[in-house]
Order: sequence, then structure tokens, then C-alpha cells
Amino acid sequence: MGRLFWKMFIGFWLTLVITGAAVGIAVYFERVNSDEEFSTDRRSEFLVTMAANAIQFGGKAALDAQFRQWPSARPIDVLVVNAQGVDIYHRPVPPKALQQARVSLATSQPSPSLRKTQDVSGAEYIVFVPAHHKRPGGPLKNRLPPPEMQMLIAFIASLIFSALFAGYMTRPIRHLQHASRKLADGDLNARVSDNMGRRNDELADLGRDFDFMATRLQTLVDSQKQLLHDVSHELRSPVARMRLAAGLAQQQPEKLATALERIERETERLDDLLGQILTLARLDAGLLADSNERICLNELLADIVHDVNFEAQAVGSEVVLQATRDVYMPGSYELLHRAFENVIRNALKYNPAGQTVLVRLYQDESGVHVTVRDHGPGLAESELEAVFEPFYRASTSQGGGFGLGLAIAKRAVLRHHGRILLSNRAEGGLLVEMVFDTAAQASG
Repeated sequence: MGRLFWKMFIGFWLTLVITGAAVGIAVYFERVNSDEEFSTDRRSEFLVTMAANAIQFGGKAALDAQFRQWPSARPIDVLVVNAQGVDIYHRPVPPKALQQARVSLATSQPSPSLRKTQDVSGAEYIVFVPAHHKRPGGPLKNRLPPPEMQMLIAFIASLIFSALFAGYMTRPIRHLQHASRKLADGDLNARVSDNMGRRNDELADLGRDFDFMATRLQTLVDSQKQLLHDVSHELRSPVARMRLAAGLAQQQPEKLATALERIERETERLDDLLGQILTLARLDAGLLADSNERICLNELLADIVHDVNFEAQAVGSEVVLQATRDVYMPGSYELLHRAFENVIRNALKYNPAGQTVLVRLYQDESGVHVTVRDHGPGLAESELEAVFEPFYRASTSQGGGFGLGLAIAKRAVLRHHGRILLSNRAEGGLLVEMVFDTAAQASG
């Protein structure tokens, strides 16, 4: 059960305790401040009735026998007063109590805890329990307030608790409502955790989740704005060159073939850029359907290495694949192919002529590992994470790319429950390590 349940449970029982205490206090003050000089509770009624019957049918002897048989160790404080105002046991008789008892007996409806009786000889007695003999610490259940008073006390206590609890519950909800409206109005800095105080319940968890959502939303919106800015910048350059080539062809018809060749080259560049942007957008939006086809990574990497080696041979380099045994994993062939190809081509791009790019595939207890190592200049430590941002170009960039290859590779690896890490080698070059958690893939 949640923390909020226990707060409600404790609050409910606290209300019951407060209500009971209020009733008890009301009973106590009612008894203490009562104007009656003789007791009127049910115990007193019983004692008075018992004593009056004993006197009426057996006299003092019967009353003595009745008192001796009384089971309680508490002294019996009922007074039996004769016509002279003297108790038959010669106990002190409060004058005010006796006077009030005589006045009450003279009315048409005397108190039930007050009796006037006669013994067998005809002597009259007034039987009552003096109020000052009542023990304030005794049981309160024999003298409860009227039902109307009890209901009023319970209503007031429950009203106070409900008001306090409602305020305690609705305060964070109002903060969430206010922050939600600000977020809907475009204020992405709206947060609620600072207004939650020291709360530690489900509402506080909801506030932290709201802040996480707002932070994530702000990050996504900012990244989309930056992406839109970068896309517009990247598209502007080839479009400008195409326009320049078209203008050149109009002004110098003899250079038409050169201009058309330039336009074709820029068109291919635009097509490649738009394809990568579309892939990146679909990965970020989760629009690419998950695939659990069983893929042999040895065959996949071998195909990529075979294709890339055509380009490597042009500069006197080579891409080598090392794998001790066949490794299989579930996933999307298209996404993994794009991820591995982007990383390997990126390594070849920065690898010095004549040097080898090493691709290794192996599996151990931690998962499936694919590493790509080149002998290039590496990266600054501050750029090891930044290069995964779309359109980011490292300080060692040699041009010719859009800065989308590693961004797509990282998102494709993440979709396969993996992670991608970059590190500079002490002997030179950059190591890219992609690790896939096969256990997570199986459970997913």
C-alpha cells in the first residue's frame, strides 16, 4: 500500500481519537460544572433503586445484607436519610444535596436517581447519591452527552480534519495544474518540485515525474529547433550551388555540360542528406518498426567490410574483420547495417593512407561486442559525446559529411538495447565500441 494510504489511515484514526477525547472532555466538564447536588447517572439510579427496595421490604437489616453482598470493592456512596436529615449509617449528609433532593421530590417528575421510600415501620427515607461523592476519574460511559451533542462534536472534528486533509491534498494538485497550464502556454521552464516541500508520497512522485517530463520535453523541443536550424543550413549550401550552376549555364552556354554535372552532383548530395535526415527523424520519433529477425552479425559485418574495402583500396588502406565464431542476435537488419556502416566508413575517412581499420566481433558474459579501431587523429575529450549530436562536426573534420552518421548509429544501437562508446587509444587512433545486452533483447 502507498504512502498516501497510510496518511489517510492515520488521519482517519486521529479524527476518531480527537472525537473521543472531545466527547470525554465534554462529559468531564458537564459532570464537574453540573448544578445538581446529587448524581443522576445510571449507576446512581441502580444503587438508589436497590437501596430503596431493600429498605421498603426488609428495613435496615436487608440493606446491610445487600451492601455486604455487593461485588465491587468500591465503597457504596448511596445515602439513606431519615426525616430528621440523618443518614442511617451516620455518614455526613450534604445540606444542599438534601435540600435539592426534597425540592425535586416535591415536583411532579422527580429525578429517576432519587427515591422516597418507607420501611416496614412506616418511617420515611430519602435515598440518593451525593454529587460530590462521584469520582471524576470514574467511567464516563455512564454519563454520556445527549446524542445531538455527540453528533455535533463528531461533525466538527470530521469537518476540521477534512478541511486540513483536503488542503494538504489539493495544494500539490494546484501546483501541478498551474505548471501544466504554463507548460501548455509554451513555458518549458515550468517545474513543481520546488513547491512540494518535504512531501514524500505519491503526489511528490507525480511532481518529480512531471518535472522529468517537462525537462525531457524541453530537451526534445530544443533539439528539434536546433535540428531545424541545422537542416536549413545544410540544405541552403547545395541549393545555392545548384542555383549558381544554373545561372552559369544560362550565361555561358558552352559550359552547360559542366553545369549539369555540378547540378547532378548536388542533387545526389541533397538526396543523401534528405535520406539521412528522414532516417534520423524516424528513429527519434520511434516510427521505425521493431524487428526481431535473427541476424548473423558475422555475415552482416562481412558484407559491409567487403563494400568499404573498395574505397579503402583507393587510398592504400584495408578494413579487416576479426571474429572467432558466429554471433547471432535479434534485431533490425536495416538499422544494424546502417549503424555499423556509418561507424566503419567514418573510421576509414579519418584513417591515414596505408593503415588498417580493425573491426572485431566477439561475445562474452556482458553481451555482444563490435569494435572499430582506426589510426587517425582521434577526438578531443570534450567531443567524445558531442559527436553523437546531429550535424556536429569535430574539430578534426575533413569535410564531405553532414555530421549525421554517428547520430544515426547511436540511435540505432540504442534501439537494440545497446550502447556506443568512444575512446582515444594511447598509441593513437579512435576506438568505437558497440555493446549489445542480449539478455535485455531476449526479455524485451
